[in-house]
Amino acid sequence: MAKKAAITKTQALIIVAIVAVAGVAGVAWYFISTAPPPRDKIVVGWVHSLTGALAGQTATFDIYYKWIIEDYNANGGLYVPEYGRKFNITYIEYDDESDITKMLSLTEKLITVDKVDLLFAPVSTAFNFAAFPIYQKYHMPVVALTFGSDIAAEKMRTGEYSYCFSVLGMPGETGEQVTSLFQYINTTLAPDQLNSVGIIYHSDQHGVEYSGAIYTDLTFAGFQVPVHQSYPPGTVVFNTLINTLNASNVDAVILCGYEGAFFIKSAKALNYNPKLFMCGPSMETPLLVYNPFIYNMTHSEVNGTMLYDGWPATAYNTAALSAWATAHNTRAGWYPFPASATFYAGLDCLFKAVEKVGLDHAKIRNSLANDNFTTIVGNTHLHQGYSMQCSLAGTCAQWQGGDMCEVIWPLAVASANIIFPKPAW
Repeated sequence: MAKKAAITKTQALIIVAIVAVAGVAGVAWYFISTAPPPRDKIVVGWVHSLTGALAGQTATFDIYYKWIIEDYNANGGLYVPEYGRKFNITYIEYDDESDITKMLSLTEKLITVDKVDLLFAPVSTAFNFAAFPIYQKYHMPVVALTFGSDIAAEKMRTGEYSYCFSVLGMPGETGEQVTSLFQYINTTLAPDQLNSVGIIYHSDQHGVEYSGAIYTDLTFAGFQVPVHQSYPPGTVVFNTLINTLNASNVDAVILCGYEGAFFIKSAKALNYNPKLFMCGPSMETPLLVYNPFIYNMTHSEVNGTMLYDGWPATAYNTAALSAWATAHNTRAGWYPFPASATFYAGLDCLFKAVEKVGLDHAKIRNSLANDNFTTIVGNTHLHQGYSMQCSLAGTCAQWQGGDMCEVIWPLAVASANIIFPKPAW
């Protein structure tokens, strides 16, 4: 019995030793198996329309994608908490040649073949809208800059596009802001001078959605909108539409599209001067407006033109943002448009989310959806399915004779008083 008991004790000691060794090995294996894979850099990828019809738009926005990377690298790189250190950021940029099908295939290539760590978005509402299902499929958190669609925004809010975020005001939000601005002009600034509005729009997704939202809000508020008419892509002469607007005797004209400069040139030639002219993308950008090889316009030609696109619209009237605008001119050769700083801030939010939670895409997505970040436009939150919320921005801007637009709405964040009526072209 004694011998049997001794063997049992020996066996017990052996078992304890085995368990201890196994435990140590298990702990070691746990840390080895859960350690992040070795890396020496962070790779960001995007697909842009470097050539083709959208190349002009791309040139306006592509710089911020590169600047945010340059600025982080100048500060040592992007900090990744699971590694406890900063990494240099590199990027892969493909040209889709303004072809939406190529954009989609190259986006998948970035994810599945190049295996980039992070993605930036393409240019334009249509291209972003097409790419969103890919981001969702591969769980890639992306902040879209040049995008606005209530259809997609609703999918963001319901979770169908839970990995997709945006910066600009959505059509429904824009309709509310434009209507509020017009109501203020009509009741307080210039009573009963702004009653009828003509809306013309580019026949694409941006034009249809934004013109529809603005039309709905204006008519609901009691404004007359006798003209709500589309025009085809590539329109550069607006004589027929101007004759229609003139015959309808509208007080204000809103152009939902990218051809504001061509409308102004046609209106100037016909001596057509509505009390108010408001337009959308491209006309808020000094690079395009004043460039002698693009729109070749003067300060007086655009003076008084209002912009609904490009908000959150930064005023650049704080010391820090004024310095950023001056640096922007030195760095790019042209001054920023209203949303320039917020575009930069939107990309900054993506990097700040990584620095907070690491490279796990689900954690980045949750951080973008829930956290606030400090950026060059103040306290910033990517309100999913809505415009980016930031403390130093407004919603509507206006050219007032300078190199940059002024923010005119809401009044609480305006950098200048509203000019109404618009001076003659």
